[in-house]
Amino acid sequence: MQGPRECAGQEDITMTSETAKPPAPAPLQEERYSPFLRVTFRRWTKWYLEGTETFWPVSDLVIRFFIGMWFLRSGLVKATDWDTALLLATVEYPVSWMSPTHAAMTGIAIEILGPILLIAGLFTRPAAFAMAALTIVSQAVYVPTTTNLIVSAMLIWYVLHGPAAFSLDRVLAFGFKSSALPLARPTIVAWDWSREHLAPIVMAILRLWMGVTLLTYAGVIEPPVAVMTWLPATIFLGFPDWLAIFWAVFFFTGFGAVIVSYGLFFLMAAFMITGAHPNVTLFPFLFLAIYEAKGAGILSADRAILAWLEKNILFDRDYSEIPDRWPHVVVVGAGFGGLAAVEGLKRLPVRITLIDKRNYHLFQPLLYQIATATLNPADIAAPIRSLFKGDGNVRVLKGEVNGIDAQNGTLTYGDGSELSYDRLVLATGATHSYFGRDEWGPFAPGLKTIEDGVAVRASILNAFEEAEASDDDERIKRLLTFVIVGAGPTGVELAGAIAELAKVSVEREFRTIDPASARVILVQSGNRILPAFPEELSAKAAQSLEDLGVEIRTAGRVTEIAETHVRIGDDTRLDTETVLWAAGVAASPASKWLGAKADRAGRAEVNDHMRVLGADGEAFANIFAIGDTAGSNAWDGKPVPGLAPAAKQAGAYVSKVIEAELLSKACPGPFTYKHQGSLATIGRKSAVADFGVFKISGATAWWLWGLVHVGFLTGARNRVTVTVNWAWSFFAKHSGVRLITGKEGS
Repeated sequence: MQGPRECAGQEDITMTSETAKPPAPAPLQEERYSPFLRVTFRRWTKWYLEGTETFWPVSDLVIRFFIGMWFLRSGLVKATDWDTALLLATVEYPVSWMSPTHAAMTGIAIEILGPILLIAGLFTRPAAFAMAALTIVSQAVYVPTTTNLIVSAMLIWYVLHGPAAFSLDRVLAFGFKSSALPLARPTIVAWDWSREHLAPIVMAILRLWMGVTLLTYAGVIEPPVAVMTWLPATIFLGFPDWLAIFWAVFFFTGFGAVIVSYGLFFLMAAFMITGAHPNVTLFPFLFLAIYEAKGAGILSADRAILAWLEKNILFDRDYSEIPDRWPHVVVVGAGFGGLAAVEGLKRLPVRITLIDKRNYHLFQPLLYQIATATLNPADIAAPIRSLFKGDGNVRVLKGEVNGIDAQNGTLTYGDGSELSYDRLVLATGATHSYFGRDEWGPFAPGLKTIEDGVAVRASILNAFEEAEASDDDERIKRLLTFVIVGAGPTGVELAGAIAELAKVSVEREFRTIDPASARVILVQSGNRILPAFPEELSAKAAQSLEDLGVEIRTAGRVTEIAETHVRIGDDTRLDTETVLWAAGVAASPASKWLGAKADRAGRAEVNDHMRVLGADGEAFANIFAIGDTAGSNAWDGKPVPGLAPAAKQAGAYVSKVIEAELLSKACPGPFTYKHQGSLATIGRKSAVADFGVFKISGATAWWLWGLVHVGFLTGARNRVTVTVNWAWSFFAKHSGVRLITGKEGS
């Protein structure tokens, strides 16, 4: 049987009953709606929903900041001139049920404390309620303004919706919900219910309010003067009547919240620039940002359209609603490549199963910072399920795959459970390689998992603790000698971090030993460290390490690793009890499961379209390998490096190949790895970065390294916590995660 020739590359994909299960027929052709229509709607809708979800926390923070500053300026002016504030409360803004003194004090308190709480996102709803009440009273009794109306409308919405992720309320909500504080749990539950059910009602009321305002501005309706006070008609100055009516229809129907928001944004900006409406303020634009992000609310065309899409196109509410006729794509491994593949596939009408032996995605490039007590494990890991909680066609399984039956299109995992597939993507990563000397493993742990990081952290910290408790000078020297084998990026970063831990973070915390006297020795079999980098950057990295006190041993092959020493070559012995392995990796046994061709590192050989090659050189039509699992020469004929960007590019590419096959589209060309640069950090102020033409080192590269790694992290929480921890560590010169846990620390 012949495979899908569109994606066969230069060689045909010939399958027999002994090699692979043929691809399933294209069930997408039998859908009620055309595959193109379905995929297009899924992609657009997903992009919109994910885009608003991604940018809303930032937009929310900006909105809260500007509203807060608007109030805070007024409050500070009154607080610094009490006589004027008291005069205003007596003459200009009297409150019949309060004395002028109490009224002035209450107003100042709301205008100062409310904005601070609002910006911080702490007790946001009570703060927004007080500020909204103050604004509405001002509008009703004193000086009516359009700004008062827009600000009060946004604050009322915040009372019912609350802040987004970048707020203390959202950060503390889970802890309060599970705490023993009186009324904490029902309060959080009520707030969640309000966000889900009441906020959309308020948004619907606000859009109708805007519709009435536009019709009033156009002269279609003429409400009483008392009502006109509550309509922000002046924000539409410069609009011709027909245009106002046009946008009013959009607001009344609740259709196209995104179109309305962006359209009005650019129109008002244009009128402001041309002078047709020179006095427009920032707040109408902030209101439109809320409308764009949170939609038109209940009883709107947008909601009806989304409901239809979910029922007929998206199928994202419940996995049980996913049609069995959709092709089943199984992705093994939730690393960078596996997640990228799922991200590309989830917009297609396919059933996806993502299986991994752990329930979290780990950002391995920062694992060494767990080992050196800078970050917590939770800072660089995210539960896999949480990443796809909004994608009904993605199922996540925790289990370790132990075999693949390519002939029948099944794999086994766990205690023998079986899973069938139509397409299989192997993204199983790599593990340590001791180059045939596996007996070194117990004495020289590597860094691939969180467990590895915690264990290495315990061994490093225990070395200091045991040295402090020892009265044997020879053992103290041995305990305070740290040897790192391998001087690639991981080895270099480990060496720099351990040196800083000893010489900066714990320098003054011990009494009988001097942590700064610790020896950190970096051993490299080649002639220079960071061999994948240009020589000039390797030299600068070496100089930075030596400035930290790291000893570099190049051209030295390790010949023995034991409990109390390391031997380099035949005649050099280093007495140490802490050896860390950063010298080599080996691919997972994925190629062995298939009996496929593999390179020296155990990576499955693949063709130009990332299909796994069988032992006979023929490609499996429905099995792909990516990341560290694949041995691909798609980098100008060179092996693709085991970097996160390479895995992500391969995952995205395979998703496009599968899409092309399922929709009978032209296949993308052969996979080509586009190198985005290499970075390595050395301590708190230095790094090296190689971008081909541009080569950067020093503090500039260090800042760039930090920005890139924060950007690659999964989830807003992780980005925030890592940034905060780094800032604390940098400015306080203190590493705050020095906990010895696990069996070694018990």
